[in-house]
Amino acid sequence: MRKSWPYAVVMLLVFFGVPLLLRHFIPDRQQAMTMFTVVMCALAVSTALYFLPRYRRSKQLTDEGLQLLSEGRVAAALERFEASRPLAKVQVIPTYNIGIARLQLWQLPVAGRELSSLESRKDLTPQFRAVLSAAIALVDALEGRLARVEPRLAEARSQVDFPLWFAPLASAVVACREGRWAEARSLLANAALENFNGPLRGLRNVLEVWCVEQLTGEARPVDAIALFGEASHDSLQAAWPELVDYVVKRSLLPPVTPAATSADR
Repeated sequence: MRKSWPYAVVMLLVFFGVPLLLRHFIPDRQQAMTMFTVVMCALAVSTALYFLPRYRRSKQLTDEGLQLLSEGRVAAALERFEASRPLAKVQVIPTYNIGIARLQLWQLPVAGRELSSLESRKDLTPQFRAVLSAAIALVDALEGRLARVEPRLAEARSQVDFPLWFAPLASAVVACREGRWAEARSLLANAALENFNGPLRGLRNVLEVWCVEQLTGEARPVDAIALFGEASHDSLQAAWPELVDYVVKRSLLPPVTPAATSADR
């Protein structure tokens, strides 16, 4: 991540060095101060002309990435987010977006590293830190680090008074992994999860079907395409092989029609 201290050093050198040079070449103090003002104004204008277009381009790329993400085009969104990061004034939001995009491509180790890299920053608001913690908790849950999830979520919830979208999904993943199917199904019914789309919504739907099967014995097909999106089965296999095996098996079932369900009853 880009450090800001080199820019501060340069500005200090300019601020203190330019007056010394001007006094050396322009003995008249008043004239030197006038020239210093002109130099600083020119420097400010040139700096603005260099950085402002970069910041605007970064925002444009971020907006495009968010739109693509909302459409389920995660790989294209990731390209936009990665292009926006070196242009951003502060790289927190681009880094977070990259982490979330990689999470939805089920590139869990990379997603975890991107998101965790933000935790040490001192300039995060409590609200953003809570959202970040909930996202990391979901990565932990998917990768099987179950003991970390609930303490992290409890701390995150204590900092905000609004729903954390990733929190119920992370808790549901833990419950499914531990065989607490009724609790998992209740968590998956959380209204906050309706805000998801793409692979995260696919995950929520697959887990719900899995819970129903475990509780009632009714086997239903699942939408593997909605879950994996642009990723392969292998991306989740290492982290949660039982889930992938279940999805592969159930995605081969014929669809359950209302007529067939009524006839069975």
